Amino acid sequence: MTRGIFSKPDPISAANFYKRAADCYKQCGENRLERLHRIAGGDCQLGQDAYATAAQEYGRAAELAEASDETLARKRQEVHKLNLDAANAWNQMGERGRAAEATMRAAFGLVMGEDPSKSMDPKALAAVEEAIESYVPDPLNRRRDYRRTGTSAYADPVNAESMTSAATLELARRNLVNDSHAHETLFKAGQELIKRRHLESALYAHGAGTAVLESEGFATVSLSRAYLSETVLTLALGDAVAASNDFQRVHLQRTSYLSSRECALAEDLVRACDAMDEEALEEATSRGGPHRAALANLDPEVRALAGEVRACGRAGGKRTKKKKKVEEVAVPRAPAAAARATAPPKKKEVSGEELLQDTDAGFAEMDDIMNQMGLDDDDNEEEEEEDDDEIDLT
Repeated sequence: MTRGIFSKPDPISAANFYKRAADCYKQCGENRLERLHRIAGGDCQLGQDAYATAAQEYGRAAELAEASDETLARKRQEVHKLNLDAANAWNQMGERGRAAEATMRAAFGLVMGEDPSKSMDPKALAAVEEAIESYVPDPLNRRRDYRRTGTSAYADPVNAESMTSAATLELARRNLVNDSHAHETLFKAGQELIKRRHLESALYAHGAGTAVLESEGFATVSLSRAYLSETVLTLALGDAVAASNDFQRVHLQRTSYLSSRECALAEDLVRACDAMDEEALEEATSRGGPHRAALANLDPEVRALAGEVRACGRAGGKRTKKKKKVEEVAVPRAPAAAARATAPPKKKEVSGEELLQDTDAGFAEMDDIMNQMGLDDDDNEEEEEEDDDEIDLT
């Protein structure tokens, strides 16, 4: 690559030699030297408009930087820079899908080695949202209002309605990345954002994935799952009104979604939150409930978030069942003297002779009463016999 009297730099030959040297260092296990030669080879290829080869060299150098022994801060910086160089090379070639994928790797390179449950740095979050827009332009993303950082590349600071103009929408459709498995990358980014509790940005990512699936024009299970994920994330943000409006005005307008298991679960979740019914919400999201099949189809992070949805307010922690406390009514003890006074008297033991006398006295008393009423049977019989004697039979 030096200039002489009878020679000039030859980037093509240099790129080949750099690649051969990098392969040799790979056999020797020299991470740093291989990485340096990959970068040098990529620069030479990029200068000669060999964009695909340059992007591959930059991508390989980024992988080596991630596995290097450098400090964590330096590794993050190198991975971010090399993946952006690869994305630039792919863009120069017109490969928007591969460029967007490299941009997404560059964004998550800034949080490499961090605790997955820790919140992202604002710079890293901005890079992730820019990578999401590289897949789906904001004019095509219904969830663009949930973007937390930066501004859209399609926004005009002077004209606020430029996002919805016909020219902007046409430009956005041409730049939409609808390659195979593009939506899966966006949903994975959404899961990472849910882990770090960036729910608004996660909904922004899921909205982009839904736009990719809708652009294909096919009714698939992935689209139903995407609609349900949007509903869960909106309810987790505590916005039951927006979830209900999107469910009725957007999701139900697709006929294939009406008969899906995901639609039934989304409907029960929206109804439970509208009615502020914690019991119905618990039944809808229970693992043994009627919607266990739809829950099993969701991504793990979205499924866990569905269990944290509350009837009012943002999602936060697992729901706990409220146990009704039964208040014990204290009964005052009566004094001993009052208890003895109100106690029933003890029965006196009666002997056989006393019982016979009492029985005879009772019968005698009954006879006296019947005699007074003229109902004595013995007197009537004597009167009838006297009347029979007085009859003259001759």
